[in-house]
Amino acid sequence: MVPDDRRFPRRVYRTGSEPDIRFSLANERTFLAWIRTSLAFLAAGIALEALELPIDPALRLAAALIFVALSVPA
Repeated sequence: MVPDDRRFPRRVYRTGSEPDIRFSLANERTFLAWIRTSLAFLAAGIALEALELPIDPALRLAAALIFVALSVPA
């Protein structure tokens, strides 16, 4: 833990306490889960377009675009 006299700005860090490390680790796990989900959507969209599946090409393109679009905000 860093002493209060070395922190900047001092007026902000005088109140409260250090957050529990478990909360920081839980936040990181949640963020990594979102990244993993986003990459899975992106991979699904690319795979749908790259593979020659026996479905209508327009439907395949639409599904691929939906998966790629879902990967952006996630």
